[in-house]
Amino acid sequence: MKKADTDRRVRRTRDLLRRTLTRLLMEKDLKDITVSELTARADVNRGTFYLHYKDIYDLFEQIEKEILEDFCGIIARHRQQQRGVILMPVLLDAFKFIAANADVFMALLRTRETTFLTKVIEMSRPRDRKDWESVFGAGTEEFFEYYYAFITNGCVALLRRWF
Repeated sequence: MKKADTDRRVRRTRDLLRRTLTRLLMEKDLKDITVSELTARADVNRGTFYLHYKDIYDLFEQIEKEILEDFCGIIARHRQQQRGVILMPVLLDAFKFIAANADVFMALLRTRETTFLTKVIEMSRPRDRKDWESVFGAGTEEFFEYYYAFITNGCVALLRRWF
């Protein structure tokens, strides 16, 4: 995850709150986690929490947003380097990123309120015929969506099994 150019203490507090929320999400649903519980576990004052976030959902959305931005960066880097997306290098980098942030991904995949996977699938979708052909080769255009559904659902199943 990216680090903002804010004060080191602020970054440390936000990181602590995010790690604590991630651990709590492994135990219970997001809707069942309270700010009091989170701040008690993190040993952070409730007022400090509210300096950074509106509520638990705001904290969760910020975590999700950062992960999505990092995924966008991986995809954008491959699109620039290779004029389109070549599937295996992108997947390799994506899975390395997921492995490095496994605790966050397990929490995200476990959370019912998230649309994280849908967002990743949609932002990764090839944008035009040239992108489609760079991923699947020259083929029948009417089957591209089926290929994409097959690959993305296979990746999602692999992640769920892995975690």
